[in-house]
Amino acid sequence: MSGISSGQETFTLYVENDGAFIKPLYRTDRHYTDGVKLVFTHQPDVNFLKEFARWNNFGQNDGNISTALGYFFGQNMYTPDHVDAPALRARHDRVFAGWMYGGIFAQRAADNQMEHLELNLGMTGPSARGGTIQSFVHDVIDVEEPKGWDSQLGNEFTADVTWLRRQRAAERYFERTGNFDSHLEYGFTAGSVHRNANLGIIFRYGINLPNDFGPGRLEAPASGCIKKPEAVHTAYIFTRIGGKVVQYDRFLSGLETELAVGQFQIGGVYRYKSFEISYSQTFLTREYREQGSTDSYGAINLMWRF
Repeated sequence: MSGISSGQETFTLYVENDGAFIKPLYRTDRHYTDGVKLVFTHQPDVNFLKEFARWNNFGQNDGNISTALGYFFGQNMYTPDHVDAPALRARHDRVFAGWMYGGIFAQRAADNQMEHLELNLGMTGPSARGGTIQSFVHDVIDVEEPKGWDSQLGNEFTADVTWLRRQRAAERYFERTGNFDSHLEYGFTAGSVHRNANLGIIFRYGINLPNDFGPGRLEAPASGCIKKPEAVHTAYIFTRIGGKVVQYDRFLSGLETELAVGQFQIGGVYRYKSFEISYSQTFLTREYREQGSTDSYGAINLMWRF
């Protein structure tokens, strides 16, 4: 059992937003309003990854194990409802908050399972430049200026650790075929920003379905362990049904948070040679008890393998 380096490197841009340009059927500008993340992965032949591949007998029944190392940089923005009209806001709502962060992750994959272990370090507050960027974007698209960033969450150093596992389902009705597969995913995040445990299942149906571990998203990047795809064209649709149990969320400070939050994601992926594009929409149940209505956001992901 050993780490394998196929030499693959990837750049992936994840963009999530609840505005009309990415979510045309249900436009909002509130709560989790924007997230952008750039991820680079590669597969170096280093001792750390070899030890990680062998740790805790991972994949011992699946044959060889591949590994990857990733680095990322991103920014998220959070706002109350009625971002440009303070007089219309509810008494209990989210605060303005920016979060700028970066970090590193290690991944390992066997035939039927993949693990992701991540360290995320960052800053909230004015140092995260959330107000500056949102004001600039609103000026470019010619909409009302956001009002309230002067009372945003203060400067704070942040640190989170995330562990995630995806397991390809092999049970009857869920086992992989040439057009269909499904993956169970579960994990947790623990730190100064988020403390939660999550569980979900992903279903995919398409043409030339890749032998990977499903589509990535901003909070859970795609696996960098797979080899370059052999098929020139790949296209599939997917759904993800999941939820998380929330013990703490820094961006819901002062609110009565819901213990459990449900998530439903639907989207599609198209790959041509080494370039991949995906689009999805995610729908959430209420995250805090004072919340007037549920939220959703759209996502566009661009990936280049080389």
